[in-house]
Amino acid sequence: MNYIVRHLFRHNTPTINKALSVLLVISGFYMFAFGMFGPIYALFVERLGGDIQIASNAWAVFLFTTGVLTFMTGKWENQMKESEVGIAWSQFIVAGAYMMYYFADKVAMLYVAQVLLGVAAAFFWPAFHSLYGKNVDNKKAAWQWSFYDAMAYLVPAIAAVMGGWIVKHYSFDAIFLIMAVMSVVAGMYVLLLPKKLL
Repeated sequence: MNYIVRHLFRHNTPTINKALSVLLVISGFYMFAFGMFGPIYALFVERLGGDIQIASNAWAVFLFTTGVLTFMTGKWENQMKESEVGIAWSQFIVAGAYMMYYFADKVAMLYVAQVLLGVAAAFFWPAFHSLYGKNVDNKKAAWQWSFYDAMAYLVPAIAAVMGGWIVKHYSFDAIFLIMAVMSVVAGMYVLLLPKKLL
C-alpha cells in the first residue's frame, strides 16, 4: 500500500491549488448537509402524513425546479463579475429550505422546501462548475476533477451514516438545524473569501 501511495505522488505531485481547495471545501459542506437527509427523506415525508406518492412528487418538484431554473441562473451567472456570489446565495437559500423542513407540519410546507432546494441547486451548480473548471490545470484536469467526483460519493456516504444516527438518537429537528448551520457557514465562508481567490 505504501508503495502505491509513493508511486502516485512521486515526481509529478498532483497539486490542488488554493482555489480548487476552497471550492472542494464549499461543495463538501453542501454535499454533506444534503447527504445527511437524502436516505431518510421518505421517513420524514411519512412523519408529515404523506405517502410514497407524495415523497416522489415532492422530489420531482425539486428536480424540475432545479432543471428549469439552471438554464436561467447559468446564463445570468455567466454575466456576473463574481460568480462565487451565486454560490453564497445558494447556501443561504438552501439554509432557508432546511429551516422550512424544521418548521414543516404539513405536506404543503414540504413542497415549498423542495422548491427552495431547487432554486438553491440552480444557483450553486453552474457557478461551482464554472469556477472549478476555470481553476483546473488542463494537464491535470482528470486528476483534479477526480477529487470532486470522489467527494460526490464519499462525503454523502459519511453524511448518510451520520444523518441516520442523529435522527435515531435525537430527532429530525436536530438534523435540520445542523444542515442549516452548515449551509450558512458555507455561505459566509464564500462571502468572506478574498475577492481574487476564485
